[in-house]
Amino acid sequence: MQEQLPAALRALAELPPVPTSQGWDNAMFRLGPAHAVRLPVRQAAVPCLVHEQRWTATASAPLGALGIEAPVPVFAGRPGAGYPWPWLLTRWVEGEAVALLPVARRARLATDLARALSALHAPAPPDAPHNPYRGVPLAQRLRTVPVSWPATAAALGRGTAERLRGVVEDGVRAAPWSRPPVWLHGDPHPWNLVHRAGRLAGLIDFGDVCAGDPASDLAAAWLVLDAPQRAAFRAVAEGTGHCDADVWRRAAAWAALYVTALTAGPAEAAPDFGPVVAHVVRELGPAGAAR
Repeated sequence: MQEQLPAALRALAELPPVPTSQGWDNAMFRLGPAHAVRLPVRQAAVPCLVHEQRWTATASAPLGALGIEAPVPVFAGRPGAGYPWPWLLTRWVEGEAVALLPVARRARLATDLARALSALHAPAPPDAPHNPYRGVPLAQRLRTVPVSWPATAAALGRGTAERLRGVVEDGVRAAPWSRPPVWLHGDPHPWNLVHRAGRLAGLIDFGDVCAGDPASDLAAAWLVLDAPQRAAFRAVAEGTGHCDADVWRRAAAWAALYVTALTAGPAEAAPDFGPVVAHVVRELGPAGAAR
């Protein structure tokens, strides 16, 4: 790192790296009070890191006016010194993952998150990236990655799998997004949201940032919130004039697809998505999918 960093940043290489997290794709180390290093742990993660380096600053720009931070890239590193992949130096977002905040304490965060996503969901330029797994029509997503409902039933029980399948099928029947594509975070689950004292402080991990239908981001209403909090979230989001009943039907379907994807992931993966899955299953109960 020291050999690659420009002179203005070289002092960072003298700081002790503090491990903060390791997910399916990247390990992260904090460097001092204001920076972090993201290191892919497998080759498959490299395209997402390069993608994040290219688009995070552009897509997250509207968040600054709200005081919401993003891990904006500062320097893109190259393979070297025995490390085989590119790496990224970013700004550090101070706070704690929302996944660690009890759901009952997320009331103020609900409106913060709605404002943040509404700001981020600005019209995207023609050259904005698209993602076959996010922001696309649900029928297309299901063709790209078919759901193994028997596997979901094995993991969660037949009744739960049937309920989730019903939510997904309802989303497919909903009217599709007919407006121009908007910017999407792409993966706004509770481990990618940062809070300070119960207020939203940042959105992190823009590896799936893309343009498309905001419904896949609005799945956060079920991934993060309970029913009363979701009502507050929806009230703010609907104030933009872009969210009708069909958007919410599609968003609930995307939340159900998060569950099927997470239950199909490696059991030993970090962070622990078990509580997230259990929460979404509860929130997509007989009444929750409509609220």
